[in-house]
Amino acid sequence: MADAVIPIPQSPRAAREAARRARDLERGYAISHKRLALAFAAEGAIVATSLAGAWLFASIYNGGDRLAFWMMMLAPVAYAVIEFSRVPLAVSIRTQRSTILRIVAALGVAGAALVTVKSISQLGEIMFRPRLTEAARAHQVFLDARNAQGTLDRQIADADAVVTQRTQQLAEAEARVKAANTELGALPPQRCFRVSSTTPDGRRVQSTRCNTDPRTETMKTSLGAATKDRQEASQRLDAARVERAKLDRQAVDRRVSELEVAYRDAITRSQLHSFTAMVFGKDPTQVTDEEIHRFLFIFVFVPAIGASLASTLLALTAIERVREEDDVVLDESAGSFILEPFAEEIIRQARAEAERSAASAIERARPAATVASPQPAAAVGAAGGPAIAGAPLRVVESGR
Repeated sequence: MADAVIPIPQSPRAAREAARRARDLERGYAISHKRLALAFAAEGAIVATSLAGAWLFASIYNGGDRLAFWMMMLAPVAYAVIEFSRVPLAVSIRTQRSTILRIVAALGVAGAALVTVKSISQLGEIMFRPRLTEAARAHQVFLDARNAQGTLDRQIADADAVVTQRTQQLAEAEARVKAANTELGALPPQRCFRVSSTTPDGRRVQSTRCNTDPRTETMKTSLGAATKDRQEASQRLDAARVERAKLDRQAVDRRVSELEVAYRDAITRSQLHSFTAMVFGKDPTQVTDEEIHRFLFIFVFVPAIGASLASTLLALTAIERVREEDDVVLDESAGSFILEPFAEEIIRQARAEAERSAASAIERARPAATVASPQPAAAVGAAGGPAIAGAPLRVVESGR
């Protein structure tokens, strides 16, 4: 006789699973709480970093006005509230039965995603700003040094022009002095002769009178003027040479070289310059502001869009539709009722096979026993001899 099947009571965990499954079947969907919690955690991280970025932004640009600081913080707080509503709205798209409510929830998710894109893009811009500011300042200082170098070059050129001009003026003055001397030397010498004259008292006296060329005085005046002009030209030339000697471009060139190295270092530390240079195939110092901002638009907004979709997709995939025909729930006691007949049949067949094998082994061993003992098969002694021939073999199962 088969053993009675005793229903096995369910464990508390199995009972909770069954109740949860029944609830999911009743409402038509199941929620992956792990994914939903991960979506809320991702949204919380986005909101926290967005508020921190807005706080830093307002701290830098409030101009020391506390009221302006809080005015700049109002919108980010409102954006944070909107961003927190994105995950519940995404869940509503999968759980609401009304098509109109699903459309409304989808519109809400799209609007909240735009807010997230704005917040994340601001964080991306803030991430690159310090390096861009450093590169911009280094570039401005380098340009100022280059402009100073250009100004010095113009001053040197002007000073060289003045020195050349005054050297020419000195040469002209010397030429005039030389010409005046030559003309003065070419004049005929004085002619002197003796003359006699009578004094008022009647005495006669003799004296020497010299006649000078009337051009001599004019020539002397011209020579004096030329000599004076030469002295003044020489003095002006000396002053110009002193001013030119003050214009030393060695220090300026050294400063320009140092600032150029500092500018290249700042560009090297700027990832945005490096990425933009790789995209446009240029040297990082040759990229323009327009190219940088074009690449910044892609480099900031594309990750912002991805960040806005991450928690939304997690929330959407956390909901799984459940249908009753897709899942068959078996009670543990019902399972024992279904499987027990199969188990009994297997045991019965194994028992019959064991009996046949034992009987076959005994039949093969019986002729050898008959040859060894010629006495007829009869009742055995009390000690328990072999059974009577033809008696059926019964195998007693242990425990029965």
